[in-house]
Amino acid sequence: MRSRRGRILCGILIFLSSATPSVAMYTANPAGRWPSQRFFLAGDFQYVDKDLAPGGKISDGVGFFVRPGFSIAPNVVVYGRLGVQTADNVDAGFAGGFGVQGAYVIPSAPEFAVGAAADFLYWDGGLENGHSIDWLEFQLAPAVSYNIPPVPELTPYAGILFDFVEARGSIGESDPVGMLFGTNFDPTDQLRFNAQFRVISETGFFLSVGYIF
Repeated sequence: MRSRRGRILCGILIFLSSATPSVAMYTANPAGRWPSQRFFLAGDFQYVDKDLAPGGKISDGVGFFVRPGFSIAPNVVVYGRLGVQTADNVDAGFAGGFGVQGAYVIPSAPEFAVGAAADFLYWDGGLENGHSIDWLEFQLAPAVSYNIPPVPELTPYAGILFDFVEARGSIGESDPVGMLFGTNFDPTDQLRFNAQFRVISETGFFLSVGYIF
């Protein structure tokens, strides 16, 4: 029975990771649950298209990151992010940042949790004209998650994304409010997969694999 459930969950995860060519940004599950006083290390992949103001667009933005973190309390995590990011007409450059995420499990309905994450990212990408893009981005994402009782390994979530960009002093986010949808898949107590879609303010997909020590 458990092996059949595992095959079903793996199928769901493969579907999520292949259903769109777009991969998203920096916040994992904003309402994620974590054991206290544990380290984790994750590898993140993202792809995003984002409209900018007063004009322009970040197209085919691709990033690879290492994300170490530590759960300072039950369901409260602080983490860093180091990697590289590139986009159409932008050379690959250093990208790094940090964030914090916390969740509250509802006592009367423990399958539900509400939470939020705040993330900051700096990206130093080189433009074709020789200038640096000097990208600064701050994201705030409140969300709700649901740990499915018959399938406790699976925790889908949905939330609102507030995204603020400043690049080269005059470039900002065209639409700072979006939505995110995703799921965690925890096949063991140490291993966590995360897949996430983002819409409205950007079109993207985020895929992550992490190990909890």
